[in-house]
Amino acid sequence: MPRYVEKWIGIGTSTERLNYDRTVEIINDYQTQILGREKVPVLIVDNPIEAWVCCCLFDLDTQATPNNVVEKMHRFFDGNPDGHDMPKPQMPYQTGSFYASLFSFYNYFIEQFGYAKLGINKKLARKYEIWERTSELGMIYPLDNCVIVSEKPIVIHLNENRVLHKDGAPALEYAGRGNFKLYYLNGVKVPEYLVMTDSHKLTTEQFLAEKNADVRAEFIRKFGVENLLNLGRKIDSHEKYDVPYWASSQYELWDMECLFQSHAYAPFLKMKNPTTGVWHVEGVSPACRNLHEAIKERFGGRDFTIEAMA
Repeated sequence: MPRYVEKWIGIGTSTERLNYDRTVEIINDYQTQILGREKVPVLIVDNPIEAWVCCCLFDLDTQATPNNVVEKMHRFFDGNPDGHDMPKPQMPYQTGSFYASLFSFYNYFIEQFGYAKLGINKKLARKYEIWERTSELGMIYPLDNCVIVSEKPIVIHLNENRVLHKDGAPALEYAGRGNFKLYYLNGVKVPEYLVMTDSHKLTTEQFLAEKNADVRAEFIRKFGVENLLNLGRKIDSHEKYDVPYWASSQYELWDMECLFQSHAYAPFLKMKNPTTGVWHVEGVSPACRNLHEAIKERFGGRDFTIEAMA
């Protein structure tokens, strides 16, 4: 299984530039064998935004042809002198290398068991192989008069958990027009400023303006739990009590009212996981005025004593 994981993550995150002859070969087979169409010209553009604009220009501009649509696309990005009202982009018919997760599923079973054991005849097997080869390409837009294929990204950054992540730069970026850049932290799509701003320059006003809980979590991760807590007020601490497991988790109760303008009191329980060493900060109800009340609430209103910890 690890071999298949590595193989298909490699395909899905490939930034290799397309070879025109190979692209035409794959698309011609795809058109004739999968879509049941005649061969038409194949155009390669730098990114899906360019591809979308080219697709729409065939509807918006009566003079657009496969021979001049790329030139007209550049006119659109150079100030749109023709005044085209471009529709909102949509996903293409076939997503190329971004289908890697789906192809990995089929590829594993086909290679492990073979077509015969899976009940797949030669004709269907041939179609599958043609379909799977589209994973070598970027996104594919099969129109009646041409097929527009997007190049793959020029940059894809993943973290150790294999999700999009890059602090200080786009996690995914395409060449070409349209400024196609996506910003991610630990798999969460975040605003550009959160990635491009140094942690010490982030502000609480920016934090308060964020409404998405996942983005807020990444904001806190980058800004730093301690930096954020220092804006608040410590209400209670494990240091006041002779409770070993409270000390092990280093429990503290903080009032973070400064971050919530509509609340006069906003208590948060800070603790360290003694096994992993990871810090957690969780909101508790305003009824919690000390550690005992906050910890009891966190454990569903139950009072108990931990006698020993593994």
